[in-house]
Amino acid sequence: MSPRSLRAQGPLPLSREIRQMPSLGEQLRAERERKGITLEQAAADTRIREKFLTALEAGDYPALPGAVYTRGFLRNYAEYLELETDEMVVLFQHERGGAPPEPTPKRSFKPYRPVVHKSLIFRPVVFVPVLIIAFVGSFLGYMYYQFTTFATPPKLEITAPSSDGLTASADLAVRGVTVPGARVTVTLIPGPDFVDIHSADDGTFGASVVLSPGSNHLLVEVQAAGKTNKVIRTIQYQPAPTAAVGPAPQLVVDQPAAGSTLTNVSILVSGHVDRSVSRLLINNIAVPVSTDGTFQSRYYMPAGPQSFRVTAQTASGGTVEETRNVVVVYTAAVVNVFVRGGDTWLLATVDGADVPGSGRVYKDGETAAFIGKEVRIKAGNGAVAQVIYNGQLIAGLGKQGEVVERTFVAQ
Repeated sequence: MSPRSLRAQGPLPLSREIRQMPSLGEQLRAERERKGITLEQAAADTRIREKFLTALEAGDYPALPGAVYTRGFLRNYAEYLELETDEMVVLFQHERGGAPPEPTPKRSFKPYRPVVHKSLIFRPVVFVPVLIIAFVGSFLGYMYYQFTTFATPPKLEITAPSSDGLTASADLAVRGVTVPGARVTVTLIPGPDFVDIHSADDGTFGASVVLSPGSNHLLVEVQAAGKTNKVIRTIQYQPAPTAAVGPAPQLVVDQPAAGSTLTNVSILVSGHVDRSVSRLLINNIAVPVSTDGTFQSRYYMPAGPQSFRVTAQTASGGTVEETRNVVVVYTAAVVNVFVRGGDTWLLATVDGADVPGSGRVYKDGETAAFIGKEVRIKAGNGAVAQVIYNGQLIAGLGKQGEVVERTFVAQ
């Protein structure tokens, strides 16, 4: 077919022209590489995140923000690479499956002529500063939008439990609202429960955990767009006591001694009961009894007076109680580490010396305690390193996969 006959047929349909061209990503990447520009350099020059430039060149459109913002990024990037911006936008719309936007009218600039209106003449000395101010204002507005959209932590609201509280049921439902499609982790400390879920399209999420007797620290963490937000709830699980009927059983509390002062240690409550005991409670929380009648439970308490009421009950309702009042004192930094939800490399340094046995990978479920005037913890996966410092819970030391270092000193 001759060139004259081709011209007679007019321009080819848009879809055929696009199908004969390389893809949008291929054109962008080819032009960037032709100019010898790296992705990192392009991101710094255009103020567009490197991951969005990577997604544009790979054609990974689901990884990009909304179409309006993506077209803005594409226009800036195409102009930076000295490509035809309108053609790139049309090709983007075609590859996404949508109709191409209306073409932007070509702008032409006529030679400058002074405009006279009621003796007021617009001269370059006045007009140019106005254009500069308008450009600076638009740029600052764009930067503010980028910051508020991508730099603030994701929304996280826990609707159940709505606050710290007390419950008589071991089963706890956790519900909340965050941004759609975000990763949500629910961690129970102490306890093996670790839930990893994603929020629904409306941002809601839900999970169930099983509480341990006593104080439970519930950590809910959300990750979205490279940012993290978290909420902590403290839930006390105390089963309802039953009425006492029948003869009282035998109960002996070996530890702690009544009126004792415990320094820089957790509190171990232990003792033994006779075989008639079917249930043992410490501060109204059930504690298991071994086959030989012994029992023990460890508590991490803050400084100050603490009270422990031990109750033994028989199947017929017979009850006996003993109370131990103690005082907790901290003269050093006491750091208890619980690894929950994954493995992590961990190194502990106490008073300037590395602790033997640390500096290795701690498996999920392992615990460790370190005491000194200054305790430094370095973890290779901050999210799974949970800490109780002088009886106070500190949630994960950092984000998932983040290398973190924290220092604790004697109070």
